[in-house]
Amino acid sequence: MASPDNSFRKALRRYQAGIFSDADVMRCTGLSARSVRQLIKMGAVRTASEDRGAGRIRTFDSTTFKRLAVVAAINDAGFSLKLAGQIAYLLPSDDHLYRTYDPLNVLFDTSVSVDRGRKLPPRLVAPRFDWFDPDRPATADPERDWLIEIYDRRFVAQVAQKSRFRSVYGDLRKAGTEFVSWWPFHAQLIDYPSTNGEVAPKWEGKRLSADRIDPKFLDYRYENHVSDDDPLKRMAYATAKRPIFKTTINIALAIRLALRRYLGIEPQALTSLASPTASTRGRITAEASVQVHSNKVRKPK
Repeated sequence: MASPDNSFRKALRRYQAGIFSDADVMRCTGLSARSVRQLIKMGAVRTASEDRGAGRIRTFDSTTFKRLAVVAAINDAGFSLKLAGQIAYLLPSDDHLYRTYDPLNVLFDTSVSVDRGRKLPPRLVAPRFDWFDPDRPATADPERDWLIEIYDRRFVAQVAQKSRFRSVYGDLRKAGTEFVSWWPFHAQLIDYPSTNGEVAPKWEGKRLSADRIDPKFLDYRYENHVSDDDPLKRMAYATAKRPIFKTTINIALAIRLALRRYLGIEPQALTSLASPTASTRGRITAEASVQVHSNKVRKPK
């Protein structure tokens, strides 16, 4: 019988390959098979292979795997799959989020060049964090975790560094069914750093195929609310300071839980094959780190 450490190392080798199946996604994120199919059909996520037909196994890369963990957590908070996909995809600096909360970057010296198809990088004597320690339970890391906070079911913010960093990057319209971005994702750099100043939409970038999803799904709408005297921006940050209610989603913890399940150091997520909705999927919402806070103080009219 393989030792726990050997099994963990084998799981890390599988993770290094960067190929994730439908079964991996469902087992690790809690999304149902129907939800995964719907997200693919609507163009919310991109599969690693374009092969179709009987006998073809659908796969995803590591970025999409982590993005699906974020989508699942937002969906668990009561938002539609489409809205969850939009909020997750348009999250500012999500590439940095996915690099930070990665077991290879946490546990190994990735500055050393190795044949990634044959061996893992050298193991760090002291891992950067204890997020993937098989002997420690998964817990929130208030100093480093990234959150999504939604205030009064209207303003969507990225929050980090124990709430010292907060940036509203969009708002919900039409009774919470439409997301409008405040970040100009139509002007993402194709290559970073840029050598010629060329810009293009995120979904046409060269860096990650996972980002090149169907723009029709995004139903992308952008509004400039950068100015400090912008009325909607002022309303958003005033609401963030004193919301009547707030939905907090610890997306960093949701990613770590999905990765720990993949590595075999966390019980698999619960799923329901019957329905993709948060109310009937039966996932443990505390595990997805979704919290709703209420503030009974009324905002002045």
